[in-house]
Amino acid sequence: MTDSIHTLKQLFRDAMASAAAGVHVITTDGAAGRYGITMTAVTSVTDEPPTIMLCINREAAIVPILLKNCDLCINTLSDGQQDIAEHFAGMTNLSPEERFEYHIWHRGQTGQLEVEGALAHLHGCVIEKHEIGTHYIFYVHLNEIKVADTTLPALLYFRRQFKYLA
Repeated sequence: MTDSIHTLKQLFRDAMASAAAGVHVITTDGAAGRYGITMTAVTSVTDEPPTIMLCINREAAIVPILLKNCDLCINTLSDGQQDIAEHFAGMTNLSPEERFEYHIWHRGQTGQLEVEGALAHLHGCVIEKHEIGTHYIFYVHLNEIKVADTTLPALLYFRRQFKYLA
């Protein structure tokens, strides 16, 4: 039975790798400190009120920080920002704090960090979370939205590689 569960888990991962997804860097800054991660499991829930859903592994270092800070910014990356995605995915040897030093940042109305050049910045506060399997599902009520140049291509993640949407 363990082999069939492992096989199903791997098949699920392979299937999800075949679904192209936008690449985002989630940043949070507050009483618990500053942190950021690269994510593709970011989904709209409703536009009234504007709400986003984030699926984050329970073991991710951002979880306790996000639970205490509550506020965050979802930075939707453009095709020229693969280096940012790699830094915040832990694919480079940079510490979590050093990752912020290699890019230009601005702050939104609630003080959350926006990376310059992103396609969009969605600021919000965690209003609820659920646990399922290995992950938490965080529901984020958006209170500030900025959309940048809409002609730039998006950065995507497809079959375990970064791709560009032309």
